[in-house]
Amino acid sequence: MSETSGQPVVSVVIPTLRRPELLVRRALRSALSQTLANIEVVVVIDGPDPDTAAALERIEDDRLRVVALPENVGGSEARNVGVRAARSEWIALLDDDDEWFPTKLERQLEAARHSASPLPVVVGSWVTRTPRGDTENPPRFPDPGESIGDYMLARRSAFARPCGFMSSVIFTRRQLLLDVPFTKGLPKQQDWDWVLRAAAHEGVGFEFVSGTTAVWYFEEAREHMSRHLDWRAGLTWAQEMLRGGFMSERAYVGFINSHLAPYAQKAADRSAMLPLLSELLGHRPRPFEVGRFLSTWMLPLESRRRLRAAFDRSRRDPGPASRPVSRADSVRAVESKDH
Repeated sequence: MSETSGQPVVSVVIPTLRRPELLVRRALRSALSQTLANIEVVVVIDGPDPDTAAALERIEDDRLRVVALPENVGGSEARNVGVRAARSEWIALLDDDDEWFPTKLERQLEAARHSASPLPVVVGSWVTRTPRGDTENPPRFPDPGESIGDYMLARRSAFARPCGFMSSVIFTRRQLLLDVPFTKGLPKQQDWDWVLRAAAHEGVGFEFVSGTTAVWYFEEAREHMSRHLDWRAGLTWAQEMLRGGFMSERAYVGFINSHLAPYAQKAADRSAMLPLLSELLGHRPRPFEVGRFLSTWMLPLESRRRLRAAFDRSRRDPGPASRPVSRADSVRAVESKDH
């Protein structure tokens, strides 16, 4: 695809702080190497960071724009700053430690332009990379009539893999990100919080593009916000989303099971078990969800991973790109062309 007008077609927004080597080697390199060349890349340095500023000064590409903030505002507001500074109709979000495949923007732009929704949110497939190897995601596309919250947070069965996604695979109109900005000051669940609120906005529809678009790096040996999750803060957030109508009871139970209980168990915080179990039982869990909660506390993490890996091998799941895809009113899976 050739887009050569003076105005960039897509603005890439990358918030960053004190990770210049990762930023330049992964996120920035992959953004500037897209087959869709007529883009701008807005890097928002979230507070004083001379090393990152110096690294970016060495990049000789006039598509790069740097916004250096005088003080730290957090990842959510740094994204909002980047969106406000962007000049394009379309926005693609990218974290500074992730990277894209070369055709990612081209394929998502095509899907967005053909969407029946005035405000499409296009989600690309990705690879989750951990020290144990790579996993293709998502394991499936949404079912007809399935809400985006249930799709992301609730499992269909005891051994089903989760389907939640992150900001590095999100592509949408700048107007939607202005209408529904990221929640300033939210330390965790930033991506899910935005997706759940955006899904409730008039005119929004979700498109899923098969074929790998990104690599999400997880569990690397470096500092991560997720390592310091306060399960109480996570529970408060989920309760607010439930009361606000952004999350169903099924999604709420799924979030407790897949995120709050495992983090509390990993932190050896036994005080979390009874309050979380009470919340779970109070919102109509299915039998396998109760069993999953109890197994989280009874089985070590590595044992659960081995069981998960054995089950996955036995299923020989072909992955989303080879499955037939159904069309729903608000969520449509798009089989992209080979490039």
